[in-house]
Amino acid sequence: MTRAAEAMRIGIDYRPALVNREGIGRYVRELVRGLVAVEPELALGLFGYTLAGRRARADELGIAGTRAELARLRFPARWLPGLLRRIGRGVDDLVGGADLFHHTSYSVLAVREAREVLTIHDCVYLHDADYLDRGAAERMAAAMRRVVPRARRILVPSEYVGAEVVLRLGAMPNRIAVTPLGSDHISRALAGVEVPPPDPPYVLTVSRVDNRKNHLCMLQAFERLVREGLPHRWVVAGPPGYGSERFARALAASPARARVEWRRAVPEAELPRLYAGAEVLLFASRSEGFGLPILEAMAAGTPVVTSGVASMPEVGGDAAVYVDPSEEEAIFAGLHDLLRDPARRRDLAVRGRARAAAFSWRETARKTAAAYRGALRPPSADGPPLRRAKINNPPGGSQ
Repeated sequence: MTRAAEAMRIGIDYRPALVNREGIGRYVRELVRGLVAVEPELALGLFGYTLAGRRARADELGIAGTRAELARLRFPARWLPGLLRRIGRGVDDLVGGADLFHHTSYSVLAVREAREVLTIHDCVYLHDADYLDRGAAERMAAAMRRVVPRARRILVPSEYVGAEVVLRLGAMPNRIAVTPLGSDHISRALAGVEVPPPDPPYVLTVSRVDNRKNHLCMLQAFERLVREGLPHRWVVAGPPGYGSERFARALAASPARARVEWRRAVPEAELPRLYAGAEVLLFASRSEGFGLPILEAMAAGTPVVTSGVASMPEVGGDAAVYVDPSEEEAIFAGLHDLLRDPARRRDLAVRGRARAAAFSWRETARKTAAAYRGALRPPSADGPPLRRAKINNPPGGSQ
């Protein structure tokens, strides 16, 4: 433990950990669990003002008996900005003061004195694609453009997102810190557990059902799989999101609908077994900032078919089958060939477990704590200030 760590008091927006059952919630819960494990002397003030009831059990949070202090009040999130303006305070004041405040979601609140660290999970709200409600995308983009210039460190889960943040949001590269996510929550849950092969076997997809996740194209590929005579079911685990009604309509009209199980809510304790029982994870998303289900499946020993775009090859390495998510034929071929090849599935299971073992939440926490220390150093410690070069048009070029 360094003197710098002992002196730091860190505020963290902990609201996603309490109420979100998807990737951002998992990230915040496991990050804090990792921080209290590898930096036990670090003083953490966890901001938990939400009107929504807590959806994570105390044992999932893992903060009992630590120096992490949860500031919890049932209060509507939409009222918080106005409240802080009226009382002349910041979110750092609501956790008892902090040297640094870590914004973990796109709902960024005003800070009064603390330096700021920001996690940017992805930049899909900046893409010219029908991935989000337009109003929501504009609000998210506006929030990020406000906070990026003043953030002392910007944490990203992948090199891919780091490049997007620099190019699309104008962040300076020396303020970017890549802090990949972990998968050991899955291996921890499956330790000593035997999951028998299901009959019939199933292909699994874990993600919110929305346009970006590409369920319509995956459904078409699965329908072809059924026509080819394979016995598999398709289990879709994830709540409805933007555009999910299109998938719901297509599924209702699908000739394979009796073989598809859409599970909108999967209990936390059941998810590791669901991964372990699957013959293949199909995750043909059109864009991801990381792609945590890829690692979760690998940690469970399940082979992965995923997209060869965005962050997914960075996460999967040499332990996955990659397909073009825009081509139903490519998704079908990748899935079909793997399901027909037990030896390749066994090889990918071994590779996948080794790949997942390289991603731990404690390592995420160590890299995050290092970013906190960097954010608290004087700006001059980052080296000479970076400036964007001016590009001059050549003589006779267009203006």
